[in-house]
Amino acid sequence: MAPRAFFIGGPGTLSASAIAALLERGWEIAVYSHPRRFDELPPGTITAIGGERNDSTALSAAMRDFRPDVVLDFICYTPQEARQVIELARGQVGQFIFVSTVDVYGYPLARLPFREDDPWHPTTQSPYADEKRLCEKLFRQASSDGDLPLTIARPAYSFGPRFILNFTSRNHGLAMLRRLQSGRPVLVPGDGTTLMHVSAAPNTGRMIAALAGQPVALGRDYTCGHPNFMTHLAYLELFAGALGVQPNPVFIPTETILSIDHPEIRSCLLPALTRYNVAFSIERFQRDFPECHWQVSLPEWAAQVVEWNRVRGLLDEPDIAIIDDQVIDAWHKSMSKFSLHGCLSKTPR
Repeated sequence: MAPRAFFIGGPGTLSASAIAALLERGWEIAVYSHPRRFDELPPGTITAIGGERNDSTALSAAMRDFRPDVVLDFICYTPQEARQVIELARGQVGQFIFVSTVDVYGYPLARLPFREDDPWHPTTQSPYADEKRLCEKLFRQASSDGDLPLTIARPAYSFGPRFILNFTSRNHGLAMLRRLQSGRPVLVPGDGTTLMHVSAAPNTGRMIAALAGQPVALGRDYTCGHPNFMTHLAYLELFAGALGVQPNPVFIPTETILSIDHPEIRSCLLPALTRYNVAFSIERFQRDFPECHWQVSLPEWAAQVVEWNRVRGLLDEPDIAIIDDQVIDAWHKSMSKFSLHGCLSKTPR
């Protein structure tokens, strides 16, 4: 009998690739999600079960009817949701895979590249990371009690057609692509040399799938992402290359941007994440799963993501005003007033 995997959430940036990878390995798949997402499921025989995440009765019935060997939870974001699924999965599955985030490690990272067992720092200014860290704590406690065979996957930033970061927002990736396409300036904090860990969603999804049904992964946690990292400028050039253009970066000191007293600056990605050098080691995963290989390079995937948005006309839609525009405008105005004229008019004695 084929092993059975039950996905909570999907298909999304990562889960669609994980589903496809398990289908290739002959698994039977069920996906519990909102029905509006089912049109985007990868090809294959999949049991699609419509329901809301917080409907415990429906979720319990779906899991009971499907009788999974492995549960993969891609949309557990709060301690309440963690407690809910612990009660449903406790003693019922051979493995529970919680998809967390590398943001739980806390920034700045204790060292570069960061390994899973390095010291963690507080998750300052990141409610998302705070909640994920609390979820991990609850899952670990249930695992230590002996009735939840746990594996934790922590994806690094893995971009996809609908999920592209710029340096200030999780939601303005399309704005960045449109600016690159039209030659408009793009805000880059610092001098462009800050490190970020960038991965292709299909590869990270396959890494998560590789954990399923593997005894070596029980009780383990893994950072999942590409085995390399890049600078902010290289990241901008990655998408510029996919668009066939030259980027027009505007470098503004990070501390200058952070000094701006504006709610959008205080709540953007820069204070909590993109101001820091970010690089992770995936040696643990590579050691335990040497047979898992990446299917697509970053330039290839960037080109596919750009094309996905292009054919849907999303790159041609009217641009939206974002805080980056105001920051760039203020920077240009301040620089136009900055002058050393007259400072060297006298020869020092």
